Amino acid sequence: MSDGKRKERSGQGIDRRNFLKYAGAAGAALAISEIALPKAHAAEAKKAKVTGKTHVLACNEKTSHDGFWDNSRPPVLTIKSGETVYIETGTHLMSKMKPGSDINDWMKWYKEAIAAAEEVYIFPDDFTGAKKIKKGAGHHHLTGPIYIEEAEPGDFLQVEILDIVAGDYGFNLNPITSFMKLGLLAEEYPDGKVRWYQVDRKDMSFEFQPGIKLPIRPFPGTIGVQIPEQGMWSNVPPGKHGGNLDNKDLVAGTVLYLPVHIKGAGFETGDSHFAQGHGEINLNALEGFFKTITCRFTVRKDLKGVLDWPFASTPTHWVAMGMHTDAYKSAQMAARQAIEFLHKHYGMDKLEAYAYVSMGVDFHVTQLVDYTIGIHAMIPKGSFVGKQYAGKNGLLIPKLA
Repeated sequence: MSDGKRKERSGQGIDRRNFLKYAGAAGAALAISEIALPKAHAAEAKKAKVTGKTHVLACNEKTSHDGFWDNSRPPVLTIKSGETVYIETGTHLMSKMKPGSDINDWMKWYKEAIAAAEEVYIFPDDFTGAKKIKKGAGHHHLTGPIYIEEAEPGDFLQVEILDIVAGDYGFNLNPITSFMKLGLLAEEYPDGKVRWYQVDRKDMSFEFQPGIKLPIRPFPGTIGVQIPEQGMWSNVPPGKHGGNLDNKDLVAGTVLYLPVHIKGAGFETGDSHFAQGHGEINLNALEGFFKTITCRFTVRKDLKGVLDWPFASTPTHWVAMGMHTDAYKSAQMAARQAIEFLHKHYGMDKLEAYAYVSMGVDFHVTQLVDYTIGIHAMIPKGSFVGKQYAGKNGLLIPKLA
């Protein structure tokens, strides 16, 4: 495909190198607003209400890395609380995954990534049941870390996902079982395969097979902050740092709250998802890269005692998350988080909150393939119609005195 045709199909008309040159010359905000956001997303960008200072974080070998967390890694961008960053992400395995790459390519590159960072372990955590297992780097590709100057251990980082501009293509795969036994039904489907799909960003869909179309709802598969303990920790299991949450509800227009464990927080994102059910099962969703994911970062020093674990908000729901190697315990964690939030935010008696959760809250499977299995509870804000709850049902958790 010629460069001209490729640009025409991508809807951008300018390549990344020229974009970065333009951004440096004309200013990040202007470059983003006029070039990096396709016209189809103009309305969404306007809704995002990007105010204050903005930054652009490109994805390259200096600003991104393979799938593991390491709090000794120096920041690639430093910002202040309240500022917005337009972040570019790459496809898996340091952007080697491109249309035409097959399962043998993936295995070759994944083996190289594991060999290059073989001292990567799963972070041991009694709370999630995770054990310290030698894992090697994940195949995810993460951009960051971003250092937020005001962030201190014990704070919460409020991450508003303002807008997401998906890439033009994505893939799904299940591994050859003899290489890597992953997936809900790995033993039943031992033959690995990579599947590539063209994304239609005009109607936000892709053709799964002739006559079968699925919608895309882009969200960051991995979004988190650094783990406090020193070491190289696998991105595969999510945990207290957020990380590989694979939560399909974290689309543009939602907010994620992450507990801060080290000074500056060390925010990273990647593993960009385009489409996923409630519970990816064959290892992947439809995954690719984001031209931009736009996030506003605010340090919250007033949420101690209200939250103690990753938590999210959509325009219609509060999202309480559970992650454990045992799915039953994941559901228990999500239920406890929901009850605690109802008690602390709405003043509901805990025993009554237990009953409310049983009658009014939906529990969704987040993912079933990342060692610590995800379950999340969706608390409907529309339940709280009384005057006493005025001001408590917004997108953001209100500032506390």
